[in-house]
Amino acid sequence: MQIVNQLRYREPTAPFIDKGRFAIIDIGSTSIRLVVYDDVRAYPYVVINQRVWATLAENKTDKAFTLKPEKIKRATQALAWFKWVAAEAGCQYLLATATSAVRDAQNREEFLVAARQALGGEVHVLSGQEEAQLASLGAAASIPSAQGLVVDMGGGSLEVSDTKLKHFTSLPLGVLALRNMSAEVPQKAVEILTEAFCQIPWVSAVEGQDLIMIGSGMRSIARLHMAATDYPLDIPHDYHLEREEGIAFCQKLIDGEILPELEDLTKNYKDVLPYRAAALSALLKASKAKQVRFATFGLREGVLFSQLVACPVLDDPLRAFASEMSKRQGRGLAYSKSLAAWCITALPKFSTRFIEAAALFAETSWREQPLYRAKSHFNRVLGGAYVGATHKLRLKLALTSFYSHGVEAPMPLEIALPVTRLLSPQEHQECKILGGLFQLAHLLDPGARGNLKNFNAHFSAENQIKLEGPEAVLGLGSEELNLRLEELSKAYDAYKKEGV
Repeated sequence: MQIVNQLRYREPTAPFIDKGRFAIIDIGSTSIRLVVYDDVRAYPYVVINQRVWATLAENKTDKAFTLKPEKIKRATQALAWFKWVAAEAGCQYLLATATSAVRDAQNREEFLVAARQALGGEVHVLSGQEEAQLASLGAAASIPSAQGLVVDMGGGSLEVSDTKLKHFTSLPLGVLALRNMSAEVPQKAVEILTEAFCQIPWVSAVEGQDLIMIGSGMRSIARLHMAATDYPLDIPHDYHLEREEGIAFCQKLIDGEILPELEDLTKNYKDVLPYRAAALSALLKASKAKQVRFATFGLREGVLFSQLVACPVLDDPLRAFASEMSKRQGRGLAYSKSLAAWCITALPKFSTRFIEAAALFAETSWREQPLYRAKSHFNRVLGGAYVGATHKLRLKLALTSFYSHGVEAPMPLEIALPVTRLLSPQEHQECKILGGLFQLAHLLDPGARGNLKNFNAHFSAENQIKLEGPEAVLGLGSEELNLRLEELSKAYDAYKKEGV
């Protein structure tokens, strides 16, 4: 395993990484984390995600501070362990970064000497601007449609940047530092943060746009709001929280009116949750952003992308993930692409991206038991560890997968609930139509050998599907084929009537 001693972000002549498993160690102010990404030529699947609570910035304020000896020892032990884990996991590369706790410590060099010895290579201390830029790169990749500010709040510092990568700033106002500076009074923290944000002129320029919050600590706020409102999905990535509702909810967290009762929310997160809420509240007020969106990707993904020779995620993360699914578990990219092209011709007014992604997911559950296939396929697509899709699009893709298996029984309640809450009746029918077309395509090309090009499907002005193709096939009078055509016509008629 090779320790990466050069950052391409700093040294453009450093070698690219183009294959293999890639491990990143992130030495943060609160925790030290190891994340192992599978083959970097494709979607960055996380195969290992381990964390050690080190709280390096526990005594950090806006004054000078030093890392305590026991903290340094705990950190170097974590680095030695993580290095062993990465090697045993078959990683080709390991890259270690450190952020504000190490960056601002008076005994920084003492720490780095011990850390390099434990790791056997370089530990890259990121500047505040680098941290903000790389975090923004990762977040923007995971929510391509977002426009506004990207915010990363760690234990020792808070990084703010814009999605256009033009403005960056780093403030010594992480949750641990903020708790100390406010004398453990969360409402005082709101005042400190509001004053700091109002001194950054470009923060208010995003009025009416998005705040993109990254980090698992911030996502805990999203999960708490989802629980409080009985939100039908348990997916914090790209969860939306409108401005006024966000301010009101954060105030309840600041005042202690809402107890964080999530089972997997550790004490470390609970203790500083009011200060994260203070930051979010202050940002919403200072920026006048329209809404908050919570992102899964952040600093570590930004570091990863900056080292790669090419990365399909930066083009379209949803397509990158779905393509991997098609190759690994479906009938291959060639079939998925031909299926998408065929359906786009039949449904020219449907979203092309929706059809293409759905076609990539199609046939990825064909090895499962038919009795469970529809529900399993729905859950697999809905809960997939991918980014780049809003909750509504994610649900539409899952529902299309459900209907691609010819479901006739009443929809299970656990599927009906999110569908009713998040999709309009017309959007529901879109999924039923596209799923029905996938079934029809499977009948016409049962061996996935490219036969779809011999058939043409379109919908008439009377909302009836018309199928053209070789008479030698269509003249067989297949009951299954006729049933599929009849069901598609009914679904399309319902779809058109919903749009009236």
